[in-house]
Amino acid sequence: MNTYTWPQANLSLEQNWRRSSGEFLERSMPENPASLLKDSRWPAFFPASISLVTTADKKILAIEKEVGATIVNRFPYILALSICTEKISETHYERKTFCRILEESRCASIQFLDPGKKLDQILNSINTIPENEGHARVLTAGLPTRPSLTNSAPVFEDAYMIYEARLVEPETDYLGNAIFTQAWTAVGSHKIYFLEINSIQLRQDIAHGRAQINWHSLPDWDIAPLDTRRNEHIQKKKLAEKYTKGFNPNYYFPAANTVAFEYDKVENGMAVMNLKPTAAGQMEEDNDRSRWPCFFPSTPLIITSYSSDGTPNIMPCGSTSVLSRKPFMIFPAIAASPINERYAPRYSIENIRRNGYFGCGVPFDNPQIVHAIHYLGNISYAEDADKVAHTGLSIINRPRAPMLTELPIHFECKVIGEQFLGTHILFFGEVVSILIHPKLSPDHPIKWVPTARTLFSDIPRKPISNP
Repeated sequence: MNTYTWPQANLSLEQNWRRSSGEFLERSMPENPASLLKDSRWPAFFPASISLVTTADKKILAIEKEVGATIVNRFPYILALSICTEKISETHYERKTFCRILEESRCASIQFLDPGKKLDQILNSINTIPENEGHARVLTAGLPTRPSLTNSAPVFEDAYMIYEARLVEPETDYLGNAIFTQAWTAVGSHKIYFLEINSIQLRQDIAHGRAQINWHSLPDWDIAPLDTRRNEHIQKKKLAEKYTKGFNPNYYFPAANTVAFEYDKVENGMAVMNLKPTAAGQMEEDNDRSRWPCFFPSTPLIITSYSSDGTPNIMPCGSTSVLSRKPFMIFPAIAASPINERYAPRYSIENIRRNGYFGCGVPFDNPQIVHAIHYLGNISYAEDADKVAHTGLSIINRPRAPMLTELPIHFECKVIGEQFLGTHILFFGEVVSILIHPKLSPDHPIKWVPTARTLFSDIPRKPISNP
């Protein structure tokens, strides 16, 4: 998988973009249907990972490339897939077969392969063979498959990690509240499917620590380094007083600072973890044990809003993805339940509900940005009303939502709905405006690799007491 760069053209020369908020370029949304038919690529870069998803009934197999599969709830452990259901262009078209088979079989397997020739073979077959010929897509790719352990969807033997899941059924969260009256929601040109993860398979050498998954969760941007020294003393003081979640954009799993993969058995060279079937059964109150039980690729986007007195409030949200292309929509899944210090109701929820808007900024790998994400993700507005200023970052107070001036891309979103998932709330945000930093250009583009990779590990680890 090659590095993706954006933009490829000078946006200031395109008629859709105009100067706004100082030197920032701004584009109003939505686009008209003619523009979408001509080019339905996302109107601006948004960091999203790539995975493969299979679903099958007794006779028919469907396989798709999924861009932006996202964990959106912790208890129960829920994965969201956004699938196109409307013909917009040659790129975005209705995945009739995939949707039908998924809804009939009610199961899917989400798979991750190392970047390289084998993944490219599968992606090429998906791009060139019609979506109703799933078996041909797999045969053309030329990679061996085997049956899933818990459903009818086949999986690739070369996958280093597999999430097997089923469409959610109506149930209750750990507090007894009703959740998931339906397994999918139609929004714009897409359906968002909610799948409850029932099994995770991790290649055995990774589970034992002999190999690691490496994920670079932030894009790179080659602008001059930012000042990292401002207000570090305030950050250190406040963080020292409480439990903190770590953040490193160059993430390794497993590592000394991650949870061990607590698998139940080994089968087909994979360590297999079976999840309990209810939210109450999965519930973990301990801060560390409530972490995600295994690696899943995510990027912390920066969600902005205004408090009741107009003070900017900002939080990183790793469960944020693109929901729809027509209109272009983004969803953040924000913690809403009082479980522990890792998962607690976020002040941003009421801000977003009250104002009806939120901002979504795209961060990049820079020491000051990384420090800011760490601080903003651990310190609430109640603990530090000036937490944005204490990161050393700068704000433009736009009418709908504040914007961090250091970030290369900012989306302004209007809330058109929300859904309670259990531990989290999902906000559906229609993008009404996109702002681009003046230094973001073809000469200084964002660079992004949408896949994690595996590598051999020489990091000493404690023995894992699994079978």
